[in-house]
Amino acid sequence: MPLRQTTIQRAERSFILWMLAPATILMLSLTLVPFLVSVYLSFTDYSLTAPETINWVGLKNYSDLLSSADFWDAARITTIFTIVAVGIETVLGVGIAALLHHEVRQAPWLRVIYLLPMAITPIAATFTFRLMFNPTQGVLNHLLGLAGVSPSAWTAAPETALLSLILVDVWQWTPFILLIVMGGMAALPPEPEEASQMDGAGPFRTFFLVTLPRLKPYLALALLFRLIDAFKTFDIIFVLTGGGPGVATRTLNLLAYKYGIEFLSMGYASALAIVMLVFTLVAGQVFLRRLGLFDLKD
Repeated sequence: MPLRQTTIQRAERSFILWMLAPATILMLSLTLVPFLVSVYLSFTDYSLTAPETINWVGLKNYSDLLSSADFWDAARITTIFTIVAVGIETVLGVGIAALLHHEVRQAPWLRVIYLLPMAITPIAATFTFRLMFNPTQGVLNHLLGLAGVSPSAWTAAPETALLSLILVDVWQWTPFILLIVMGGMAALPPEPEEASQMDGAGPFRTFFLVTLPRLKPYLALALLFRLIDAFKTFDIIFVLTGGGPGVATRTLNLLAYKYGIEFLSMGYASALAIVMLVFTLVAGQVFLRRLGLFDLKD
């Protein structure tokens, strides 16, 4: 009998592996193979202007990259954009989720309204904001004029271009934080909150001292996804500012695009992509661990 069970288990395991094989091979061919090619190209001087010649240059691309002022300036802009945008999204997402958690039964349509920005195609939303940010004909400056406030150049001025991008990102991705936090709050047992309220604690004190600490796993998940996604943001920056004015909004992704697509220097662009990958992993780990969001103990 045990031998028969072992044979059946082996047959089931083989069947599962064979069923997973096509998807596994497809995923490896679309992820691992391009990654290994990029790693190889990062150690060469490969350029699309002379694709027939490719020379091994070792760590030269990396040393040139890390000694480049353009790289560090783009890294600074990327870091500011990521931390500020995700920070605002987290505060707004958690706050709105706390309010909707008590009101969604009375007004279920509120949830739909707050989730709409995430459902809109990013490029379509970005082009809409591009019209709104227009210095002369945009609706935002028109509203500022009605309020007696001087109009702003928005994406056309170095002082406000990065802020404009952050506003667009916050508008579009705050619902992502909201959705995960609301799901977490719905999954939490209500007994601790009820006990806190019976002890005389108000709703704000109950939320910050009882509910919020238990949301750590959900916040960790939301922050992990948003940090990675915000760090590699490309579409809204490319459409709204193209990295300008000047280099005021040129992030690492825009810099990689510049060297890889405009200058056709694939070796240097591949090195930049690898550095971005390492930077994303390290920065994300450090940021989340410093916040203590990986500590899932009560």
